[in-house]
Parts: sequence; C-alpha cells; structure tokens
Amino acid sequence: MQIPIFSLDKIEIKKNNHNILKINNFEIHRGAAYFIQGNMAAGKTALLNLISKNALPTSGSILYEDQNLFEISKNKFSQDIAYVTQSFSVPWGTVKKFIYKTLKRYSHVTNIDKKISNISRQMEIKDFLDTKMSSLSPGQLRWVVLAANIAADSKVLIIDEMEQHLGAYHIKQLNKILYRKCNYDGVTLIASTQNKSFFQSHLASVIITLEKGKIHSVRSSSGKKKHYDKK
Repeated sequence: MQIPIFSLDKIEIKKNNHNILKINNFEIHRGAAYFIQGNMAAGKTALLNLISKNALPTSGSILYEDQNLFEISKNKFSQDIAYVTQSFSVPWGTVKKFIYKTLKRYSHVTNIDKKISNISRQMEIKDFLDTKMSSLSPGQLRWVVLAANIAADSKVLIIDEMEQHLGAYHIKQLNKILYRKCNYDGVTLIASTQNKSFFQSHLASVIITLEKGKIHSVRSSSGKKKHYDKK
C-alpha cells in the first residue's frame, strides 16, 4: 500500500490562546485532488500554509512521504511543491520572463522554452507573453501565476482560493487543465474554495469542509461522507 504524501497528527495552530486550526488525524494521498471548502476564517489558508511549510504548528506533527516535514530542507521540499497564494507581489518584467524564472527554480524542468510554449497554448496567454506583469489586470495576473505554477509539474500543486479573480470561462478551462494534471500526470492537487460549485464534481477526489478550524466532514468522489468530531 502506498504511503500518504501528507499525514497530519494532532495538529494545532493557536493565536492568543485561540485555535486557528485543530486537526486530530488526516491523510492526503498522491495523485488525488483535494478541495478544502469553508467560509471566511474557517482555517483554509492556515492549513495550506502549514502543508506548504510556510507556517509552523503550535503542536502536533506532519509527515511528508513518511518523513518529518519540518526536518526536510526548504530547498529539497520546494522542488516538490508549487503554491499559488491569494496575495502576490507583482514582479518587474514581462509575462514570459516571470514564467521562465518560476520554472527555472525546478531542477526537473529541463526544456523551459517548450514548457512555456505548451502552457501558453493551453491557457491562451500567447498574445500577452511580452506584456509587462505590472500592466496586467487582476484576472490576467492570477491566470499567469496559475499558468507558471501548473507548468512546473511539481509533485504537489497547492492553490489558495481557486476561483479568485476568475470568471466562468477561465474556471471551466482551469477544471479541464487540472483534471489532466491529476489524472494523467499524477500531480496531487490541494485547493481551497468558498464556492465549490464553480468546479466540476469529477475533478475533486475528496472534499473537506472546515468549520472554525476543524474538519467538519470529508466527502469522497463516490459520495461517501464522513463526519468528524468537532470537540
């Protein structure tokens, strides 16, 4: 049996003695698509920051491929992870230069020009590759950042608030592209959303509902639902 890519055990994140996140036990498996849904302040971003190694738990442990996540070097772990956050500092330079610099960080990406050509065609951004990042609209900027991180072909792709700045057309495109990444390329997708109805049901292998930092329920693509103890 394949070991989980992430295993969370007795995780707590506290701020001013208030629980931001509390998860007793949960596993994330390779090649599946996990959607984390919940209202504002449900703990979605806190969870994504934790598994991306951008935050530390107050207590508990996380294993990544059976190793203590926080004992793995940042350089080594960053080769496996691509993380699209909600906030983003707009860099200087063109769209093409940004994607090139993003892909150059990954040692497994050998033909960057080919990657840029492929993702530009898939995500229909060929017409503004030479456009400065600073002149893009919020929707275009989000789409370019998604394109760069999808093209990285990382083991794990993490996206905070999947629908941010995207309209119906681009959400439909994103569904198709991510479905292929998970089902044909074996990428593990972990994404948060406040509107899971925007995304096609066949994309999500597992839907996790968070309430006040705790897992309220987990529903698999088969429709089976498991309720968690919220104490």
